[in-house]
Amino acid sequence: MRYREFLRTRLKDQIPSGIPFPSGYHLVGHVALLHADSRMQPYLELIGETTLQYDLRIASVAVRVGATAGVTRLPDYIVIAGESQTTTTHVENGVRFRLDPTRITFSGGNKAERLRMGSVVRSGETVLDMFACVGQFALHMAKNRQTRVKAIELNPEAYEFLVSNVRLNDLEDMVEAVLGDCREIHPVRAFNRVVMGYLHDTHLFLPYALKSLVAKGGTVHMHIALPEGELEPLTCTVKELCLEQKLTPHVSIRRIKTYAPGIQHFVFDIELT
Repeated sequence: MRYREFLRTRLKDQIPSGIPFPSGYHLVGHVALLHADSRMQPYLELIGETTLQYDLRIASVAVRVGATAGVTRLPDYIVIAGESQTTTTHVENGVRFRLDPTRITFSGGNKAERLRMGSVVRSGETVLDMFACVGQFALHMAKNRQTRVKAIELNPEAYEFLVSNVRLNDLEDMVEAVLGDCREIHPVRAFNRVVMGYLHDTHLFLPYALKSLVAKGGTVHMHIALPEGELEPLTCTVKELCLEQKLTPHVSIRRIKTYAPGIQHFVFDIELT
């Protein structure tokens, strides 16, 4: 039985008709993350307790109560049922991630892109991950392709998880974790590929990514969230920034998911010579 139908069946006599049930949840380790309509507020604890009965893997249920905040991408969740301890181990295609998903952004909608990055890199490449978080991209690339990755993270809490995850996956020889601002500590002319897994005005960081590529060029994967109508002018801006660095760009754009009403998550795959 699907999750929403399960809730309706169990709670039909306890929650008034017209109250929208959540359509699903994102499971990270033992933590189920819900997005709830404001009309569900009085019934969150009841929904949380029922969610624990739906999937035996779930030990904690948390609901988003605010937007992701700041450059450190802090999510805003509260635990509504189950264990209050939300630090967990999540396994994805053989890669283990230790994190607290109520405090560190780990999007279910980005899973396919994380797995894709584990396949598009070439063995022997050097890769810069400018916004590494807990290693979502870096670990997949290093583990699946034996690729050397320099992973930079600004948030000290996410950085501690990143360091732990490098050890957890026995990748100390492949991934170098660095705490700091990627605009200030990025190496120059050192990498074949750069991953920019940040969504807000990411193009402002693009000049630093371009300077990090080896002299002959390479590939930049730039994530960004914006309305679809802004794609064309941003593409022009991206090409101009590349040409300023004396690099010739070939740009392809992929849509990942809906980020917010009217806002889409895109990836600019930029091949540079």
